[in-house]
Amino acid sequence: MNKTLALTRILIKNGSGQFSKSGKRGKLPTHILLPILLAVALLPFASILGGFVAFLYDGLKPIGQEGAVLGLGLSITSLVVFMFGIFYIITVFYFAQDVEYLLPLPLKPSQIVSAKFLTVLLYEYLTQLVLLAPLLIVFGVKDGAGVMYYVYAVITFLALPILPLVVASVVAMAIMSFSGVARNKDRFRLIGGTVAVLFSLGLNLFIQRSVRSTMTPEEVQNMLLGGGNTFLDLATRSVPSVKLAANAMLKEAELAGLAFIVLFAGFSVLLYVAFALLAQTFYFKGVMGMSESSARRIQLSGQQLDKMTVQQSAVRSMLMKELRILLRTPPYFLNCVFMTLMWPIIMLIPLLSQPDLAEMLGQASQYLDQGGIGSMVLAGGVGVFLFISGANATASTSISREGAGFFVLKYIPVPVPHILTAKVMSGWLVTMIGTILILGAAYFLIHLPIALILLLLMLAVPATLFTCLTGVWVDLFRPVLNWDNEQKAVKQNMNSVFNLLICVAFAGLLFFLVSRLGLSLTMTAIVLMLILVAADLLLYRLLQTKGQIWFTKIEN
Repeated sequence: MNKTLALTRILIKNGSGQFSKSGKRGKLPTHILLPILLAVALLPFASILGGFVAFLYDGLKPIGQEGAVLGLGLSITSLVVFMFGIFYIITVFYFAQDVEYLLPLPLKPSQIVSAKFLTVLLYEYLTQLVLLAPLLIVFGVKDGAGVMYYVYAVITFLALPILPLVVASVVAMAIMSFSGVARNKDRFRLIGGTVAVLFSLGLNLFIQRSVRSTMTPEEVQNMLLGGGNTFLDLATRSVPSVKLAANAMLKEAELAGLAFIVLFAGFSVLLYVAFALLAQTFYFKGVMGMSESSARRIQLSGQQLDKMTVQQSAVRSMLMKELRILLRTPPYFLNCVFMTLMWPIIMLIPLLSQPDLAEMLGQASQYLDQGGIGSMVLAGGVGVFLFISGANATASTSISREGAGFFVLKYIPVPVPHILTAKVMSGWLVTMIGTILILGAAYFLIHLPIALILLLLMLAVPATLFTCLTGVWVDLFRPVLNWDNEQKAVKQNMNSVFNLLICVAFAGLLFFLVSRLGLSLTMTAIVLMLILVAADLLLYRLLQTKGQIWFTKIEN
């Protein structure tokens, strides 16, 4: 057990990279400052979520169905942990490429697997702090719960991610176990990781549609009006095990509550033990040799060589180099390119699992011209673009991805402004693909007016460009060049978090400005366009001047 915890601490510290304790005096260490910044940034979201929980509790309490709030919250949190967990599992278990170094050490296979699982589990606790903690706290306060409720809530918080992470791990191991028959390991990691993520999303969609199709609207209504927290059964049907935790907190004053929490915690522990035994057989079979690579030897003709060495602009050459690396390197593809494609899919899941929701949203679009609703939708759309593009790590890790080879950029005969422009453009192209897919889904599924779609598309161009400019700025200011595998350059690089904070703050400022001005839809679009274009021009000008100075000061 001590070795497992020690290895877990090493894996986390190794992944934190530059976020280890700072030796500078007089400054707050980054490993303390970062959680503070994240807490401040996510505080508004947690406040909104807490208010929504209180609203649901007040509405369901009179009919005796307040327990559905707990059940629904636990189920949604489990599904979110599952979706994010598949990324963490693939990254920590397969893309880290450290197993071949760990096996010769005096460590048992179970200790290696347990340490990696605990690493992912700790990451998921951060996710639960935003989603689950406000639910448990607000529900306990509204319900006047006793001390045992909070004891059971802590146990639930700790044990809840185990089930979705075990399922995500089994899915990843089942797919990655075929790596031994693949000749091109990099290509298999790329395809296998993509298939695992798509399978997890498909499973999520299947579960939601299955739960919805099991009961008629009349049966749901009768259950809702029946009282006695009978609606809890439906709320937890997608993840049945969380019903034990919900019942434990609802019956915290009874002996039955203790029995429910023991069953829930015991089931989670047994599930993990079964996973650890399974992983010792299948995990190492799939991960061994994962770092190997192969190459094809192709003899080029003179015509083919001339075609591949045709002269082109420096910016275009650097841009094509950035895009090729993004598409060919599995960690870069999954965490940068594929994440952009994931957002439309994630937004489609509620619409595909609940067709009535798409119809309701489509009917609501006819009221966009009333009371400035269209202007708020426009500002909200720009905010969504800023959030999604800011969360993308393509631009905010563009310097860090060079790693130990960064010095090459200082020797090649390409001006620094051209290099930085290519890095901005690569991020902009990747984020615009996701933006166009989101707008296309909004038009065909929600039937938003074509005029609003076009306005959003025009605003998306400078909005996404803003996030890429700020991303390159952040990575110029504090690049992460010392890494030993590619996934650390993107997955464990917190520059993307800093860029996201900047973009969220800018989106909030724009939304506040639009809500105060009360302009028409057209005037709102003009004002937003002027602000975004002005911000882009300013950032680009600074990048071409000050950015060049910062670039030359960077040392490996």
